[in-house]
Amino acid sequence: MPGTDANAAGYFESLPVFRLNDSILAALGSRWDDWRPLRSDVHLSPRLAEFHGKACDVIKAEYGDSSLIYLKDPRISILLPFWQQVLQAVGFHSVYLHTHRSPSEIAASLQRRDEIDPGLSLLAWVSQVLQAERHSRGHTRHFTSYETLLRDPAAVAEAAETAFGFPWPRPVEAGAGRVNSTLRHHDSGARAALEDARVPELVRQTLEILERWVTQGEQAEDHPRLDDIATAFDQAEGLFAGAMEALRSRSAQLAPMRAREETLKTEKTALEARLTQASKDKAMLDEKLTQLTKARDEALRDRDDASQTRDKALQDRDAASQARDEALRDRDAVRKAQAEAEAQQARQLQELDMLTDRLIDRDATLAAIRRDTLAVSKRAEQLEQERNAATEAARLQQEQSRNEIEALRGQIAAQRREFLSSTSWRVSAPVRVLGRIIRRR
Repeated sequence: MPGTDANAAGYFESLPVFRLNDSILAALGSRWDDWRPLRSDVHLSPRLAEFHGKACDVIKAEYGDSSLIYLKDPRISILLPFWQQVLQAVGFHSVYLHTHRSPSEIAASLQRRDEIDPGLSLLAWVSQVLQAERHSRGHTRHFTSYETLLRDPAAVAEAAETAFGFPWPRPVEAGAGRVNSTLRHHDSGARAALEDARVPELVRQTLEILERWVTQGEQAEDHPRLDDIATAFDQAEGLFAGAMEALRSRSAQLAPMRAREETLKTEKTALEARLTQASKDKAMLDEKLTQLTKARDEALRDRDDASQTRDKALQDRDAASQARDEALRDRDAVRKAQAEAEAQQARQLQELDMLTDRLIDRDATLAAIRRDTLAVSKRAEQLEQERNAATEAARLQQEQSRNEIEALRGQIAAQRREFLSSTSWRVSAPVRVLGRIIRRR
């Protein structure tokens, strides 16, 4: 059984045994905290027969072939006769280590852990302690207490070893070192319970005998006293069992109301937490509102400044608009001038084309003149050849022809000089060059 908030170190108990015991008690109409003692012959009930085989199987499954086992569960105090039969059936001889604790400490522990009324816890304590003592009487057993175990665990282990008649498989110091007294949550002690008048007399008488057995050992003359206490307890149980059952029923009826009360307490706590949080949120919102108001005032001032800036910007915009209009007018003027310049350039290009055409025509004329000059030169050579072969008469004619040639050459030379010395010839020189370049391309 693993540890819990109530017992962080764990319980050193078998979970299957614990669950089986709960099932057996439920079948008998009882439970672990029931103060009403079971009948002494309840182990003979056919109702328990169905659990006998299950219990044998649990022992075999938990302990296997072990020759020395340790079985611990508080419910065994109520069901000891049943487990005696089971252990005997699987081949074990039982010895008993009774460890009682102050009933006041147990009541305080159960009240904190399970909210059980301390009076009921005291009744359950005396009932279970008496049942455990009565059903283990006549067997090998040793009595100790929770306080003694915490104070000197080695001494308890040695005393039990002597009582049982066999040694522990490990040195007692090894086990004693595992006892941790700091895990004790309630420390009132048995002496406080014996001196507390609120503790019922039967409970104090039982505790006084058990405490004496821890220090002096078990004493047979106390057995009748314990039997008388058990008888008195049984008789008293018959007197107030009905009232206690009515109280238990009433408690069961009040349970939903208590649960509702706890729910309301939880809701109240949650609402208080929400109210606290809401107050904090309100304070934060107030601070945020103050900051927003301050930010709004600053924004209004910024808005006024922005308005002034906007007015100035509008003025600057108007000035910019005027400047833009002027720029547009200047642009239109520039565009107009550009258009006129382009038109002028087009006219100049047109004139240049016309002049180029005229120059091309003149070049053609000049080429024709050159061809004519070449033809005349060839004619002159021909005439000169005819002159050498001609007669005296031909010489005269040749002379005349020479004169005509010379006159013609003079005329051509004069025309050429006149053309080359003309202004249009000099001006059109670049154009002719451009024309020749264009024709080459």
